[in-house]
Amino acid sequence: MKKLFISLICILGLACVTSSAQSIKDNSKTKTKYTSIVELLRGIPGVTVKGGGGGTMPDVTVRGIGTNTDATQPLFVVDDVITDNIMYLNPDDVHHVEALKDGTAAIYGVQGANGVIMIYTNTFVENQERAAEQARLAKELAKREKQEAKEAKKSAKKK
Repeated sequence: MKKLFISLICILGLACVTSSAQSIKDNSKTKTKYTSIVELLRGIPGVTVKGGGGGTMPDVTVRGIGTNTDATQPLFVVDDVITDNIMYLNPDDVHHVEALKDGTAAIYGVQGANGVIMIYTNTFVENQERAAEQARLAKELAKREKQEAKEAKKSAKKK
């Protein structure tokens, strides 16, 4: 009985994950189409992009010129991994972009002093959602098993 119940929950969980992944893809169809990652960066409020033609890394400014050095390049974080070059990214694969300024960039310390540009790909977001759904299902299953064990213990005491 338990195996049947577990199988049923797994199948339902996969159906939910598949439908949420489809909605993500549907949402990406309505986004503005960009031909390069540089154009996508230019569309972010508060971000200034200079150059970047011919596949070279552009000069990006999030917070203006730094106080300790003349460096203005922000920290780029793609799918929670720090990187120096984002030119390999296809803008159609990007789910969303966040520009962290001021105190919100402080979690990256000195590296984030000139701001942080966080880029999340569709695959990364889908995997995060799938993992969250699996964790929720596992928690629900553990709760039910605990309840069943409690009920079995009560019925054993009555006999």
